[in-house]
Amino acid sequence: MSPHRSGRMTARALLVLATLQSALQGGCFGVRYVAQQAGGQLQLLRSRRHVDEVLRDPLTSPETRARLTLALEARRFGIEQLGLRGGAEFTRFVNPGGPVAYNLVAAESTRLRNLSWRFPFIGRVPYLGFFKRDDAVTTARGLRERGYDVDLRPVGAYSTLGYFISPIYASMLDDSGPDGEVRTVETILHEMAHSTVWLPGSDLNEGFASLVGVQGAARFFRERGDLAQSELAVTQAQEQEQRARAFSAWFAPALDKVRAFYKKVELEGAPRDRILKEREAVFAELMQSYRAAFPKGPRYKRLADGPINNALLLSFGVYHGNDRIQEDLLASVDGDLRGFVGLYKQALGAGGTAWLKQLVADYRRTLPEPPARPAASDPGAPPAPAPPG
Repeated sequence: MSPHRSGRMTARALLVLATLQSALQGGCFGVRYVAQQAGGQLQLLRSRRHVDEVLRDPLTSPETRARLTLALEARRFGIEQLGLRGGAEFTRFVNPGGPVAYNLVAAESTRLRNLSWRFPFIGRVPYLGFFKRDDAVTTARGLRERGYDVDLRPVGAYSTLGYFISPIYASMLDDSGPDGEVRTVETILHEMAHSTVWLPGSDLNEGFASLVGVQGAARFFRERGDLAQSELAVTQAQEQEQRARAFSAWFAPALDKVRAFYKKVELEGAPRDRILKEREAVFAELMQSYRAAFPKGPRYKRLADGPINNALLLSFGVYHGNDRIQEDLLASVDGDLRGFVGLYKQALGAGGTAWLKQLVADYRRTLPEPPARPAASDPGAPPAPAPPG
């Protein structure tokens, strides 16, 4: 499996200036958190440069200039063809000299339940965002000392959901070659999707933005007249979808086994020390299963080699769930990507996540029943499918 792209780990909790009231209600930690992240956000705001200025600067490298030009083309395409939010979004450039921020996920160590933090406007989020690694590490250490599992990772890009002007980050332009060009367009459209629609507390936000990014990049290059790049984008999208399906097919039952273990020890009333000891065998079996399912090619290092904990597993769950709901929503509008974006815009005032899921349920009822599979004893039955990977 290809690793999580850092730009896909969104940092909505970084909207600290819009969430001051909520954080203050959280006590001393909330006050400190707001102070730290407000300072980081303001520093990024001060370091922004208008993209036109960067393009005119003789010190700007040809590679950066070309990639910024491509990013602006993708932005215009997103606005004009996909109906994504325009304004001043993604017309500034920031080079923080490293990761933009860090995301911290925390979970209970004796069951698969994550910690979450509630913010005005954006709802409840299952992570905290930090601009400074030291702040993130300190908070992670404190959570570990309190007995929680934690997962900390860098963020290469994030959207401010329209509360501030979201810039183009240098990390969105870094990957070289044709593959890198596709990823730049995909990331721009992904973050534009977040700025256009954010359903508070929804589990659909990431899938929505991911589909807009992947499908939008393929269409962008096709309509741009670059058939080779369009084909590459389509191929990458197909490969990404195949990998995601294979991973989800493995991950769902693997996670069910972990849940079953925690349920078992809960019913037995097992003490914490015993649970922590016995879960290591469960995690070791999970790693062995993962390596067997995906013996070669790109894959997630921590799932293959560890260490695994509940926070890591729940982080993967954000990106590998929802039962193909995004694909079915797109199919319900006959593959029209602008119409797909329009559904999410409608959802803002029509019931949000529940409304979208009802649309999918209604659409699925219109589909023909799949043909019945032959019984296993039928000599004409096809062989069982091979494990994913």
